[in-house]
Amino acid sequence: MTRPHIIEAIRRNRAGMAAVEFALTAPILVLMFLGTFQVTDAVGAKRKLGIATRAIADLTTQYTSISSSEADSILRSSDQIMAPYSAAPGTFVVSQIYVSAAGAATVSWSRAQNGTARTIGASVTLPTGVAQNDSYVILAESSYPYTPSVGLAMVPTITMTDKIYMYPRLSDSVNLQ
Repeated sequence: MTRPHIIEAIRRNRAGMAAVEFALTAPILVLMFLGTFQVTDAVGAKRKLGIATRAIADLTTQYTSISSSEADSILRSSDQIMAPYSAAPGTFVVSQIYVSAAGAATVSWSRAQNGTARTIGASVTLPTGVAQNDSYVILAESSYPYTPSVGLAMVPTITMTDKIYMYPRLSDSVNLQ
């Protein structure tokens, strides 16, 4: 066979073409599957973080006065809410913010789990519409370092955060005892 005939014979031969196409597309399909799985898992973790943050604020606003141990129990509820994700690497903080008659917002008390509570008396900037003069606001904040389980070291840890403001329900403020 002459050289042009060999090239023509190779070009017409379709044996093994499916295997070659599979070998070329399989890595892309696997990466797409793993990427979709990781995005779905990350969205689930972010959703759980939001639910935990809201629950911490919501439970706290249902008290007229609260002890340190009750506040800590509320913060520990994040362990159950975050399941199946571990809440251990997350930081959860609940604080009461006082807005003075002049409109200055400061921390009146704060408790934290796996992190540092806000400093009592520290100034806080509240979003427009939240701050009402001479009132109290409960602020729940959370932070969670999400590490992809199948990132193959290509995707770094993503720090997710959430915060929510709520007004006390049963009284003007929630006193920490």
